[in-house]
Amino acid sequence: MLQRLIGENVAIQIQLKAPELWVRADQGMMDQVLINLALNARDAMPQGGRLTISAKLCQLDANMATGNQTNLVPGRYACVEVADNGSGMTPEVINHLFEPFFTTKEVGKGTGLGLAAVYGAIRQHHGWVEVTSEVGRGSVFRYFLPISDTPPSAPPAPAAPVEIQRGQENHFGGGR
Repeated sequence: MLQRLIGENVAIQIQLKAPELWVRADQGMMDQVLINLALNARDAMPQGGRLTISAKLCQLDANMATGNQTNLVPGRYACVEVADNGSGMTPEVINHLFEPFFTTKEVGKGTGLGLAAVYGAIRQHHGWVEVTSEVGRGSVFRYFLPISDTPPSAPPAPAAPVEIQRGQENHFGGGR
């Protein structure tokens, strides 16, 4: 689906460096996070380029948690990285990146809500987002979600089919 959204002039590489990582998250929101990041990467590469998506296990220790401004809990996190080799961003742009309605796109080309939605979704799942970028060299978005110690439960078995009761039609006189 991502390839259709971002077009054929951007190559997608997926690199999974960890065993299965279980997180408790809303699948629709996580899909939207990835879509928003991929679309922003595409826009940063108008002549085409490479989008790399990777996932790995990260350990956050107490020093890292207390030094981070998002009040994180030490522990194991799934780290998803979305990197592009596009135009990159200045430090000034990075400082405002997750603000609602902030956009660098021309009028009518962007709402400024995509990255604000990314930030909100990740924070809602007790995670955080980091961004590194250099003008002319691309950008890397990393988002971290707490690992769940238990895999999700199996979906419930489908309910047995219910027999639909059929009515009987009665025609009452009144013809011509």
